[in-house]
Amino acid sequence: MSGNGLHLHNPESIEFVPENLAPSELKKLRNKQRKQRRKAELERQQAAQAQEKREQHNKSRQQADPDLEQPTLDELIPEKLERVEDPLEQAIKFLHPLQELASNRIETHLMAFEIYIRKGRTLLMLRSIKRAHRLDVNNPDLHTCLVRFLLHTSGSPLEGPLGEVVKRQTAGIFSNPKAVQLNAEYLKKNRNSLPHLLQGARMLYVLDPSAQSKALTLVTNIEGLDGVTLKNCTKVLEALRNSDFGDCNATIADYMAKCHERFPFATAFRPPEPKANHQEKENSIKN
Repeated sequence: MSGNGLHLHNPESIEFVPENLAPSELKKLRNKQRKQRRKAELERQQAAQAQEKREQHNKSRQQADPDLEQPTLDELIPEKLERVEDPLEQAIKFLHPLQELASNRIETHLMAFEIYIRKGRTLLMLRSIKRAHRLDVNNPDLHTCLVRFLLHTSGSPLEGPLGEVVKRQTAGIFSNPKAVQLNAEYLKKNRNSLPHLLQGARMLYVLDPSAQSKALTLVTNIEGLDGVTLKNCTKVLEALRNSDFGDCNATIADYMAKCHERFPFATAFRPPEPKANHQEKENSIKN
């Protein structure tokens, strides 16, 4: 078409061609437009193939076991998982297969507790700690769940049948129904174990923020303790940095220096490089 420079090849493709173009420029423009059309068509084909593949995958999984609730391929797209509107509900979808297939791992039930305490589901929280308790009575992470469960139930006292169920089911779990006393007993019982002291000290600060100094002492005086490994010492550092014990920058610096002596090659405890030395290195690289 000549004159107005508008070319219509199909209902989805409208191309504008400026008037009075030189033949060489017109040829370049035509080539560019052809490439754009091919690219758009290829993208449509790829999108259609991906959709067909997802549908076939989901259909085959449903035929294999229609009663098994598992995340579909479409639900496992990373970008979609990053921006879910109901993260707790999505977490539960991943939790159910773990409860069926990894019920012998305490991490499964600890994760379940973390989900249900955020949803305020008291009985499901109780079920999670009961299952975890059967696997490892003295697990440090389980202890934090027990203390937080007591705080949850004391914050809104349970009455009627629900209260009776909780009282009966927790009788063999809690050595003391008061969170403060339970934590004090735990710290005394595990006073020589760093991983246990870490979680007990974290709960001490949660229960009584004015006890910050005592809590910090428990986790940073590592001499003579059991379980003083690189992994456990790094966990303590992460807890300090995450403000699990409140603002404690001075303690962090002292603790890092102490751990650096014990683990001189660990990057986690490497002291920050002085600015002067850093500048000298940069200058030597440039030269």
